[in-house]
Amino acid sequence: MDSNDSGSKTESVVSSVASGVSKASATSSMTYLTGYTPAAWWRISFRTIVLIFLPLLALLGGYGTMFLGASNGTFDILTKLLSHDDRKFPGTEDQLLMNYTGLKALDRQLGVLVAFFAPVVDVNNPGLNLFAIWGLGQFGAVWTLMVMESMRMGNKGKAVSFIGIVGLIMQNITYTITAPLWLFAHLLASPVSKLFPGTHAKSVLLVSPLDLKVLPIAITLSYLVPSILMALPSEYVTIGTHQRLLALWQVFPLLTVIIHRLLYFFVDHLSNYFFPVDPNNHPPIPLGTSYLHNAKHTYRFVLALCITTHLPILFLTLFPALFLRSPSPLGLLSESPLLTLVSQTPSTVFIPKSLPHFGSTNTTYLASGVQNFLQWDIYIGSTAFILWAMLLYRNATTEKAIADPNRNLPMYGELLVGETRRDKVEDREWRKLWVKVVWWGILAGPVGVVGRLLWERDSIVKVKIKQGL
Repeated sequence: MDSNDSGSKTESVVSSVASGVSKASATSSMTYLTGYTPAAWWRISFRTIVLIFLPLLALLGGYGTMFLGASNGTFDILTKLLSHDDRKFPGTEDQLLMNYTGLKALDRQLGVLVAFFAPVVDVNNPGLNLFAIWGLGQFGAVWTLMVMESMRMGNKGKAVSFIGIVGLIMQNITYTITAPLWLFAHLLASPVSKLFPGTHAKSVLLVSPLDLKVLPIAITLSYLVPSILMALPSEYVTIGTHQRLLALWQVFPLLTVIIHRLLYFFVDHLSNYFFPVDPNNHPPIPLGTSYLHNAKHTYRFVLALCITTHLPILFLTLFPALFLRSPSPLGLLSESPLLTLVSQTPSTVFIPKSLPHFGSTNTTYLASGVQNFLQWDIYIGSTAFILWAMLLYRNATTEKAIADPNRNLPMYGELLVGETRRDKVEDREWRKLWVKVVWWGILAGPVGVVGRLLWERDSIVKVKIKQGL
């Protein structure tokens, strides 16, 4: 009996020990072998936050542009202007052209856009003029990044790659509505927006070297040159030519695609003809190395476009106009048109206003409505791009840690640090990211932030490729 009791107790102890060992082993396997710690139920990933915010930003942008444009009378002015038999180009007594292509529906849409953008290039609207110059740089820079993104290997054949169509839609239903929805589609469909190691970058992130080389030239010819031409004063062009140049600018997305393809074709054929390369004597340059070498020039173009239009306008709005008045040594400038520009303040240039319904067909009110419209358009659309760029940057920095130069093996944060320390590292990285966003926002505007973050994302991936992560 004692023997049986002793045996049963022994079996019980052995069973308990085995059970404990099994549980410990399972726990050990879960915690220390995989490094996986389930996130708290209330924690939402940044990717999910961005996916939620993008459609909301599109709705907010629609409110700030379409809804407010209808409620404050801006669209009423345009409608009444276009419904008259004797249509006048805003700000003048000249006829408003309504025949550009011979296609009635297309010509009417171009007529609407030409009338809408007429105050933008009217020198009698200094606040809007300054904001237009600032917006020219921001919008041109973001358009360059969109075209570049459409050409990445991971995006080929996907909806986000048909950038010419996206651009034309954007010109007609606004940047602030189109951009968040395009970015939303990018996050759902593009492998570029997913977590991927540097070893897979060649099949996802890269762009043809020649595409990158001709892209800044294509943007200059298709976007910047038409922008300058449509702003030429009446001393240099007739009113009819002025309106046609305004209409030409409206189709810059199509011009970008056409000019880029033509440049690619001619440069490719000319280089092969004059500088033939024998693959037997010159092994091909790795795509990763070639991409990173050429991409930096595109990012520099983007940042230069942002900085050269952001800082001067910011300086002009902050410059004390009183210094230009007599008896200041700069009093000679008091009669110059420059004084009108310098007299503008940040509030008259950058801050949207709550406009009442104009209740009039007087086109002098049109400039205020257009400026308000464009402010909402660029601010909301660029906010969507900043969130998207922050997500792509975070994907590159958190998918795998960069190798520690003091060790032979890469550091995997999830395996080698505890949860508390990992949270502290995460908080520190977020603070550093927000410092980048604020600093580049001051230096280059919102799209400058986007360009810089994407450039740094590419640099991080370059390090990963070299380290084999």
